[in-house]
Amino acid sequence: FSRLTNKLFNTFYFTGLGKDHLSEMMIKRFKYENLKIDLIQRIKGKYPGLYSIQTDKKGNRSFSYWRNESAAKEMIKNCNLDNLEKFIGNTELFYYTGISLGILKPKDQNKLIELSKKSKLTAFDFNYRNSFHGNKIKSQSLFKKSNFFSKINFISFDDIIEIFGKSDPFQFINTFKRKDNIIILKHFEKIFYSEFNKIGSINIPIIKAIDTTAAGDSFNGSFLAYHLKNKHLSIEEKILSSHVITKNVLKYRGAIIPKTKMKI
Repeated sequence: FSRLTNKLFNTFYFTGLGKDHLSEMMIKRFKYENLKIDLIQRIKGKYPGLYSIQTDKKGNRSFSYWRNESAAKEMIKNCNLDNLEKFIGNTELFYYTGISLGILKPKDQNKLIELSKKSKLTAFDFNYRNSFHGNKIKSQSLFKKSNFFSKINFISFDDIIEIFGKSDPFQFINTFKRKDNIIILKHFEKIFYSEFNKIGSINIPIIKAIDTTAAGDSFNGSFLAYHLKNKHLSIEEKILSSHVITKNVLKYRGAIIPKTKMKI
């Protein structure tokens, strides 16, 4: 997102980090990517949450997590909520995910959702992970609440099967669509969408992936960038343009493509 919009917008990252060497390295990288670090909470005695990704020959992933001492779990508790609310009230976009919610305690989950409502535009990626979201009934309620207060929702087919047990994309979209929201649902080589109650689908080219780590993030970030800066584009044009960037990102190992290799 930031690489596509840094001439028009400042991108701020709200999270929690420690005061250790790895946290300092992350701050340095954020600055290199032109991300603003003013909202990052530095929490003594806590550390960045870690996870390891293994990829198979097809670029598909499996994960191992180390999140117990993650500083991000305390980002809400550690911040000045009044100041943060005022700041978010002046933003064009607030984007967060089911993982952002999943690492928080229930009361902080609700606070994060309330914060998201302050922005002019809120986008939410369901991003369900059974390994730490746990109780599916509570997750359904939480994700429905986030969906209700978000104007753009990104969902994968795996998400709707895991959380809601639904296998029909159109049925799911019909349940969650509203007159004022956009839903993007990724389903193999097709993307289903709802834009202000209009439902459609579009075929997307098959990606020959080296590493799918950044598939969702690169697509979502690109779509949001095109949505904000290219308002004249149709939703299908935004989807296809975002897919082009995602296709390029997935040709490289790791979640972040070198700037010199990024075709914008």
